[in-house]
Amino acid sequence: MKRGRHAVCIGAALVASLCAAGTSFGATPAPTLLDQYEPLMQFDPQESFLPTKVQSFVTDAALEQQTSPGTWSVVAAQAAPGDLPGAGSGTWRLNQEPCTPTAPIGGLDCYASASAEGSGGPVVYGHVVREGNEIVLQYWYFYSDDVYSYFYPPSDVFWQAHEGDWEVVSVVLSDQEQPLFVGFSQHCLGQRRSWSDTSRFDETHPIVHVAVGSHANYFSAGTHPINVACIPPQVIAILQANGLPLPVDYAFAGQELGPPGSEQVIPVHELGEDVPSWVHFPGFWGEGQYFHAPPPVGTVASGTSPVGPAFHPEWRDPLGTLASWPQG
Repeated sequence: MKRGRHAVCIGAALVASLCAAGTSFGATPAPTLLDQYEPLMQFDPQESFLPTKVQSFVTDAALEQQTSPGTWSVVAAQAAPGDLPGAGSGTWRLNQEPCTPTAPIGGLDCYASASAEGSGGPVVYGHVVREGNEIVLQYWYFYSDDVYSYFYPPSDVFWQAHEGDWEVVSVVLSDQEQPLFVGFSQHCLGQRRSWSDTSRFDETHPIVHVAVGSHANYFSAGTHPINVACIPPQVIAILQANGLPLPVDYAFAGQELGPPGSEQVIPVHELGEDVPSWVHFPGFWGEGQYFHAPPPVGTVASGTSPVGPAFHPEWRDPLGTLASWPQG
């Protein structure tokens, strides 16, 4: 259960007893904590997208409602983030036009051009959860597109793509605000690692190596095997039929973004439980997900684009979700 504790202490004895019980009396404000532990993100040299504001993506996209299975109707050609529908209002998606993930290499060039024209600059969305005796600092990163290529640099041979991409890095503190461990999202799961074993910039900023295209987050630069649980069995079968090994993520050293002192500063915008309202948009952040392989497979639908932060398990049950991730 998420809860915040606030106490008014009268008298030294009462102060001592409350502090011994782990009260958050005198706790550091959430914006200060988020700034203090903001991750340093290192991007692969081949990366085409940086974490950006949702406003540019939403206003460039058509808001569509599903009227029957597989049929989508445009409700607003250019929606505003504050006008997105809420929960229980139907099945929705944002469709950034004229780009499409069914184009060669998942429409990489089109999405990169659109993102460069109106991203509004990089940003990370911070969210603070106080759960039990721990504080979870969440850093949500939105990318306007996700194109994973089996080969490096990206090619039009084997790839998977979808519009929109949400990733999260978590820093968990004790109720006394001492860092305990971190969690990095990766595809359908993630990894966690103790604070003492995590590489850091300027002592308090965990260093995150972002894989090109997929934006999975890793503890070191280089190539990283993708958890088999996150690879569709059909994809494994196609690769094996072609005599190819399982896919890996590529996260080589490139541009660094994050807190002051990095190559480019990413400001932290705090998210509340209910604000801004787009946090609870129940639809998909993109047209859909597609997989491509050489003939006879071609380009085929393989799922949906992601949902927003409030619909991810990391938001609904942060500590339970992190505990389910393997050690990195």
